[in-house]
Amino acid sequence: MKKAAVAALMSVAAAWGQLDRGQIVGNVADITGAAIPAARITIRNIATGAAYNTETNDTGQYAVPNLPLGPYSVIVEKEGLKRLERSGATLKATEVLRVDLTLEVGSTSESVVVSAAVPRIQSDNPETGTALDNKQMIDLPFSFSGGRLMENLAHKIAAGVNGNRWQNTSNGLPYFSKDVLLDGASVSSWAPGVFVLTAVSMEAVGEFKMQTSGMSAEYGRSAGGIYNYVMKSGTNEIHGTAYGSIRNEALNANSFPNNARGVKRPLDRKQNYAFSFGGPVVIPRLYNGRNRTFFYAAYENYRDRNLIFSTPNRTVPVPEFYDGDFSRLLGAATGQLDALGRSVARGAVYDPATFRQLENGRWIGEMFPGNRIPVARFSPVSRRLSDIARSGYLPTVRDPNTGLFALQNNSLAPSNVIPITDDRFVSVKADQIVSNSHKLSATWTIDDQGRTLANQGGIFDSSAGVLGGPLASVTLERVRGQNVRVSHDWTLSPRMLNH
Repeated sequence: MKKAAVAALMSVAAAWGQLDRGQIVGNVADITGAAIPAARITIRNIATGAAYNTETNDTGQYAVPNLPLGPYSVIVEKEGLKRLERSGATLKATEVLRVDLTLEVGSTSESVVVSAAVPRIQSDNPETGTALDNKQMIDLPFSFSGGRLMENLAHKIAAGVNGNRWQNTSNGLPYFSKDVLLDGASVSSWAPGVFVLTAVSMEAVGEFKMQTSGMSAEYGRSAGGIYNYVMKSGTNEIHGTAYGSIRNEALNANSFPNNARGVKRPLDRKQNYAFSFGGPVVIPRLYNGRNRTFFYAAYENYRDRNLIFSTPNRTVPVPEFYDGDFSRLLGAATGQLDALGRSVARGAVYDPATFRQLENGRWIGEMFPGNRIPVARFSPVSRRLSDIARSGYLPTVRDPNTGLFALQNNSLAPSNVIPITDDRFVSVKADQIVSNSHKLSATWTIDDQGRTLANQGGIFDSSAGVLGGPLASVTLERVRGQNVRVSHDWTLSPRMLNH
């Protein structure tokens, strides 16, 4: 019983260390229900041919942890009993899949093959969460506006989760308390669980799982759930995907306000395309990597160009202001008196050259006659700036009663603060089966982001495109994020594994 207890403990310990991978467990018995110890177990990945070996303990139990996702067959052999092969076992991220086996009396040269799908009832793992494989993610109705990002999708379908890709919560816990795993390793750097600047293409992800509760000890770094990304791997079969979406203002109807003002449809273009490809590494006449060396590569590009204006939301000087005429600003008396007892008018512009100090210590100045500043008083710098403003920043909205340009909210600025977006995702994954005891895997991902941040205050020339002309407040932003993952699996014995 001591050996059985140690074996069981080692199986549980191995399960704690699998993070993004799965585990196949079960019992082996004969047709009478008696446990069969020391039976040889081979877990074989049908897609890659990778084999994982173990044997049952004294009570007929076995456990093979740390298995990559994919379809598996379980083969059990024992002298005096027929060889049994059980296929139909598809393993998912962090899943503990139970495959119980019953052997019949006979020669090991005889085989029994069972191909029915293995039931997916989780009886060996208390974890709860939402898992999506790549096909489910693609088939779901998912807007590509802003880029296809699985975190945005998860916040809409996973129970107990809400927020966005920057700030989100799981089961009511605080922001920045979750963690994000990419191929089993955390991506947390400057903020816990923030995957915005190093995201990966949806075409490159084999499975995405959002674990919300019941996680085991290896996830102890997080209090608010785990977002688990598992990248696609190559197999013996060459396979790949392609995706494309487009949006263009030529396909849209113009808005009623634009038609009323005689304005054309605004720039509104989005393009998203992606492709991926993988299989065995084969170099004709030099190397055949079937059952040994695999790769999978993916590329995705998201482009967004939009210049959409809402209602007038900026105030720019009216044309006469550039000639020094501020008479339209002059309003009624404010009810205040200056130091000489004279009434102060609203909007009055005072000549700084006339300011003087009275004997009582107070200061007094004279208003420009008619509230007009002589152009000769403008500095050369002001004149040049006025010329630039006249060329592209004059108001566009008139008062319907007077026909004059409105003094407030008389110009437009983009309603979207990010009119230009360019996101490029590149990923490459390689797998090497050195032997049944040694397996290597490596992943390299790049997220190259470029954005133009407009409408950051100030004024905007709508005829100058997304940059808004020389006086607009626009920021050009470029961010490049990378992740590298390397793993080595070493099976030291049928019951000991180092990952």
